[in-house]
Amino acid sequence: MKVTILNREVRVECNGLDFLKLKSKIYKIIGAKLRTEKSFLIFPEICLLALRDELPDELFLVDEIARIMRRYDDHAKSRMSAINVVENGLIQGVPNDWLHQLDPAQAVAVTAMTLPGLFGLCLFDEQGIGKTVMTICAFDILKLQKSIDAMIVACPKTMSGEWKNDIERFLPGKYKVLVAEGDQHQRYDTALSAFDVLVTNYEGVEHMRIALSAKASRTPFLLVVDESYYLKNPESIRSETVLQLRYNCKKCYVLCGTPAPNSAYDLINQFDLADNGYTFGCFTKSKDTERDTARIEELVETRGTFIRRLKSEVFQDIPEKNFHIIRIPMVGRQALMYEKARSDLQLELRRLDNSTFKKSLATYFQKRSALLQICATPSSLDPTMTEPSVKMEYLDKLLSTLTQKERKVILWSYYKSSIDELVARYSKYHPLRIDGSIDTKTRRESVRLFQEDPSKLVFIGNPAAAGAGITLHASYDAVYVSYSNQAAHYLQSLDRIHRRGQKAKEVNYYLLVCNGTIEETEVLRLRQKELRQHSLLGDHIVWPASLDDALKELSHVTV
Repeated sequence: MKVTILNREVRVECNGLDFLKLKSKIYKIIGAKLRTEKSFLIFPEICLLALRDELPDELFLVDEIARIMRRYDDHAKSRMSAINVVENGLIQGVPNDWLHQLDPAQAVAVTAMTLPGLFGLCLFDEQGIGKTVMTICAFDILKLQKSIDAMIVACPKTMSGEWKNDIERFLPGKYKVLVAEGDQHQRYDTALSAFDVLVTNYEGVEHMRIALSAKASRTPFLLVVDESYYLKNPESIRSETVLQLRYNCKKCYVLCGTPAPNSAYDLINQFDLADNGYTFGCFTKSKDTERDTARIEELVETRGTFIRRLKSEVFQDIPEKNFHIIRIPMVGRQALMYEKARSDLQLELRRLDNSTFKKSLATYFQKRSALLQICATPSSLDPTMTEPSVKMEYLDKLLSTLTQKERKVILWSYYKSSIDELVARYSKYHPLRIDGSIDTKTRRESVRLFQEDPSKLVFIGNPAAAGAGITLHASYDAVYVSYSNQAAHYLQSLDRIHRRGQKAKEVNYYLLVCNGTIEETEVLRLRQKELRQHSLLGDHIVWPASLDDALKELSHVTV
């Protein structure tokens, strides 16, 4: 029997009866994770843990495999230590100058994050607890201990500048921080440069991966993956690229306040990044979602290394969330436009069966999105429409009432046409705006003005662009004008005002909903996801599960 390790896979070479016996043993334990090529049995190295009692002892005497097993065993021990640290609120090894800047809950997390032997962990604290500062502190400690040489931060494009600013704020002038920008050649040159911290958006990793991986293979790097729900799909190019980089980094922190906005499956790739497959390396997805969900929950509990605290658990004075669902009757031409689009879609669905419906899901969601747009901004679909959305009359009064009291207000909308309409309609307030068209510098200045300038009372934003990585707690009133099915963006946007430093005793969310439309279903589903998020496994509802579900939505909510 000959054993080799190649690209994080174990290749066992044997022949004849030994091959068949060993194949049968391994397959019973790891199933489809096992591949065969002629006389080779091939499986991910992480599966060695599950196979330890079944494979021949001499296999584990191979030097390289023995080293791998020691690393995984060290991680397992450190995982138990991290659980003990968090459960008992232990603080150890955090320098005094940092203790003056961190609250106790943050210092506890840093203690767990810097335990030796730990591959990494998922920091899933609710938004607003301070995941960024905890990560910066952990990096500083690891750097001082010479456990790592440098840190790479991969994050959404809108957050690159925020990381550089925060590092300079907490560690002024201490480290060389580079932000990868420009074309692919400029990014590659940045990767080759000397740095203590390199910040890049997810798309930029592809252009730098080879250079960064080469560096990381020679010297220990810490990889930080921020807002990791962007990488929940392991089959995306973005996820594959970051995972390849992760293989060469010594440690990885995965940061996200909304790790499973849609289903338990969302967690798998995020844990794989953090712990090199320790939690889910032997998991295989089946056709039974319910059984998979139970298995995922079990693996997270028994093998996962993560920290999850809600703001209510950490902050004694965090304000309450108050949700006001405002149902507004749809009238006039907008109502006729909605009813026609709804009726047309309903008739189209009735011509399908479940099989053809599943093949037409993309078209269905496109037309369903059009119904949501009619509720928010009908003129975006019909340029001849001159009358505004019925929501505007209510919003006029609400804005007037709140601004007269000098209360700052955030208006959230998912559609550019709706944001354009809001900016034009409320121009007298000189609103600040953040959506996909706003550059990083303007975005940062808009946030600063809203937070610091008493005359800037209205902020208009798209949750996809402004729902993460910024603080807007100068306001405690947020209004939702339109909705999409992207639960992660919605959940992130809620916490722009509900976070550390909020001075108000309560925060208010006004959800404007056109009565008798599918917006009611949308808001209910988003609200359910928000309530379930604390479980980390998110919303297990696969919707629409069938043609009947789609028809039911269109039939029971009529104008």
